[in-house]
Amino acid sequence: MLRLGVLNVLNTLPVYYQLLQDPEPLGYLPVLGKVTELNHKLNQGEIDLSAVSSFEVARNQDLYYILPDLSVGSDGPVRSIYLFSQVPWEELDRQTVLLTAFSLTSVHLVQFLLQGRGVTYLSEPRGPAQAELLIADDAIRRFYEKRDPYVYDLGQLWQEQTGLPFVFALWVVRREVYATNPQGVLDLYGRLLESRNQAPLNLKAMAQGHYQGVFPDPLSCEAYLANLHYELGPRFQAGFLLFQEKMVELGKLTKVSKPVFLPLAGG
Repeated sequence: MLRLGVLNVLNTLPVYYQLLQDPEPLGYLPVLGKVTELNHKLNQGEIDLSAVSSFEVARNQDLYYILPDLSVGSDGPVRSIYLFSQVPWEELDRQTVLLTAFSLTSVHLVQFLLQGRGVTYLSEPRGPAQAELLIADDAIRRFYEKRDPYVYDLGQLWQEQTGLPFVFALWVVRREVYATNPQGVLDLYGRLLESRNQAPLNLKAMAQGHYQGVFPDPLSCEAYLANLHYELGPRFQAGFLLFQEKMVELGKLTKVSKPVFLPLAGG
């Protein structure tokens, strides 16, 4: 039975939604966790297939096959990856930014966006910080609190600088898992694609069932889910490659790796 990593945040829900409706999952065991937890579990072989940070895929692509046409991305504002700041963007030079502990991609993206400005980054609170990076449901809740004088959407900032979409997460499978159980992987991939394809018909139900504690109302949740992109077409692949190039320039990656897609699945 395949161990399927399931991110317990809203932004991946459309791809998992139909599977999570199954009272008795067949062929897979769902393993819930935050993105950094699932990054580690997949890297160590504790799960078999999952959505993980795009940065994790980039730095360890020899371990994984990317599932074609599945991602979590934005083509402009992502509306859930925010830098909450006490000062304007242009005044963040030589300031201190507190990074979330639950992200791998976004903590590197913000360092690209603020490169060359002498910013100090903290991975845990140690004194005052002028800005704080939050992601996913935590970021959405903070946004609606309206207590920060300046809020910056990292997806929008990336597009303004590059003109391309940004890929925050990818669905991948460990290569040796596919080698030993190719049909099981292909079947599960097909079910994930079907859930993604049916998502527009299910957005109202998703929002009604999951908005509480994150959004002020179901309509806000529905609009958020409808804004995200779950495909991985040429422009999103170009954005993923450009992000890798920027990470190589910053010394965060050693090389740019072209996507290696799941065999026999149109990649």
